[in-house]
Amino acid sequence: MSSEEERVNNLVAEIRVLESTFNELSGRQNLLERILIETRSAMETLVGLGSAKTDEVLIPVGGGILVRASPPSVDRVLLNVGANVVVEKSKDYASKFMEARAKEIEESIVSIASQRNQIAQRLDSDRRALQNIVNRQG
Repeated sequence: MSSEEERVNNLVAEIRVLESTFNELSGRQNLLERILIETRSAMETLVGLGSAKTDEVLIPVGGGILVRASPPSVDRVLLNVGANVVVEKSKDYASKFMEARAKEIEESIVSIASQRNQIAQRLDSDRRALQNIVNRQG
């Protein structure tokens, strides 16, 4: 095998690995973005329930169905702190906890986006190199 054929094979293999890694990172970023939206929504709900002066709230139960209920007390909430461990905490503590969680998620999203950009640049470079080799052979 000539050195140019070997270079082509190496570039193709590297491109496949980079594409796979890029797709994996994209999936992680999408998941984190959905988690961030859910976290922010929970924070807004907590604030809204604490300040709402209403006799009734609508609670979604799935499938587009809502049930009417009395607004719950949000002085104390049950907070999932990870590993399926739930603890009772004050509304203020839960709000701060969720803000910290949102910040960590945002930082992870930024980190993954940076990694994706680096991989995209490397992919572009490898594809151009492969195209140059193919053009020279043709």
